[in-house]
Amino acid sequence: MLGLSTKNEPGFYKGKHFTEYVDKVKSLMRENRLDDAEKLLLELVKATEREARSEDGFGVAPWYYERLAVLYRKKKDLESEIAVLERFSRQEHGPGSMPPKLLARLEKLKK
Repeated sequence: MLGLSTKNEPGFYKGKHFTEYVDKVKSLMRENRLDDAEKLLLELVKATEREARSEDGFGVAPWYYERLAVLYRKKKDLESEIAVLERFSRQEHGPGSMPPKLLARLEKLKK
């Protein structure tokens, strides 16, 4: 049925598409609820990766990786910041300006 999804459907987390969580992520970050934001973002990264693997030719949504990198920077957790950017680098990327920026950020951090 259209509009209904299961928790395991590619691109979905708790019955909602990962794109429906943008405002929630922004709110958690604004409220400095970094642990809650991190947990949510990690699930959303998994959802975008599952969707990217299921649909031929589509890459992951880079915004969620970028937000995690920012969150780790706020926490002064360089190891996790590099790890999430490396995770992004291993994924198929769609078009746009953010993938090259994230890859450049990774290279800068590794120097």
